[in-house]
Amino acid sequence: MTRIGLFLLLVLGACGDNLGAGGGGGGGVTPDAAPEFEGPAASEDWTRDLQHTALEIDLAARSGRATVEIAPSESTGASFEIGDLEISAVSDGEGHELMFAAAEGQLDVGVPSTGETATVIIDYVFQEHDAFDGWMPAQGVTFLWPYFCGNLYPCKSDPSDGQTFEMAVTGAEGDVIYPESIPAEAPTYMPAIAVADFTEIDLGTSSGGTHLSVWHLPGAEQEDFAAQGTEHLLDVFSFYEDTYGPYTFGDKAGTVSADWGGGDYGGMEHHPYWHVSSGSLYSEEVNAHEAAHGWFGNGVRIECWEDFVLSEGLATYLAARALEASGVNIWQQYECDLKYSCRPANNTIALPDTCNSIDILNDPLWSLVPYMKGAYFLKTVGRRIGAAKLDQSLATFYQDNVGKAAKMEELIEQIKADNPNQAAFIDAQADKWLRQLQCPINLTNLCT
Repeated sequence: MTRIGLFLLLVLGACGDNLGAGGGGGGGVTPDAAPEFEGPAASEDWTRDLQHTALEIDLAARSGRATVEIAPSESTGASFEIGDLEISAVSDGEGHELMFAAAEGQLDVGVPSTGETATVIIDYVFQEHDAFDGWMPAQGVTFLWPYFCGNLYPCKSDPSDGQTFEMAVTGAEGDVIYPESIPAEAPTYMPAIAVADFTEIDLGTSSGGTHLSVWHLPGAEQEDFAAQGTEHLLDVFSFYEDTYGPYTFGDKAGTVSADWGGGDYGGMEHHPYWHVSSGSLYSEEVNAHEAAHGWFGNGVRIECWEDFVLSEGLATYLAARALEASGVNIWQQYECDLKYSCRPANNTIALPDTCNSIDILNDPLWSLVPYMKGAYFLKTVGRRIGAAKLDQSLATFYQDNVGKAAKMEELIEQIKADNPNQAAFIDAQADKWLRQLQCPINLTNLCT
């Protein structure tokens, strides 16, 4: 996600009341259910590993079906976030109806323990939204970050949770852009839909074999923005592939212009088709930043919300690094953002020492600070050890952790281990930039 701005504050308090069919006591079994099958009672279990979700979404009817594959377990319960979904039925892969209880935004299911992967099929109705917290028909987009996936499908929004996805979307009035498959484990906010009268511009094929496009909204301005913002995107994407490792979210990717209200609001990392606000489509930095999340933020997920810098600081640095290789210097722009972030009214610690103890949308960490301090920590280290050597550490960390969740402290340790003669310097810079409040730089010399 880029420097989206104040508009996302609209999501604060947007959850509202949670709805659910089945009631608190459990239900979902009709009188004519097959008598030879008696599933377990619905029970709560948030530890179940959700491995794969296949979504069938009808935008016209606002109905959905989620077919969820769950890893084997001795447990006979499974729990999901369901936001304001209305659950109509839950069954297994054999068509047997399963006991379920849905209330206050939570769905508990009774899942037979067979020692094999369990399949749970959930039929539901979803609601329309207007506060960047679900399906927004007026804008023609979904918006699920950070924890609103339950308003579109049953999920677990913990940032470390990852699974593969399939999607089939019907009932759209216009062109609909969505990934039919997300083949590598991804965060649960990543599945996304965009509906509009799009024009697709073919950008070519990257060095790693990924076909890139940009989809823009109607109008000459959008056409110009698309050309300007993606001028070097193919080279940027190839830089990421060549420098850090293979892209794992399919063989086609690109930017989708999102109607978020026309402002310069940044973007959202919905790989393989990341969304960029229509008013930010002109920005090479925004396009490069969202593409970078295919490596850090999505490719390597964050373990805790406090590791936000591992997603945003890395994407900010990678965007500058890749664009610099294409002759585009955006560090002057970053200087202004850093100066703004380091003002006392805006500043905070970029890497808190807790784990999932914060509400990311209602915490000072939801700011430019992790973006800018993270990028400048990496820039400072790169100046000392060499940017190419830092790239090697980032590549090792990515390739060792792709498809998994990781912590920023683990990345710092990786860089130190790869550069033992500079370990004390690297740790000192992590203290200065990430673990303490004061910015270790003379702000008067920035953004002059």
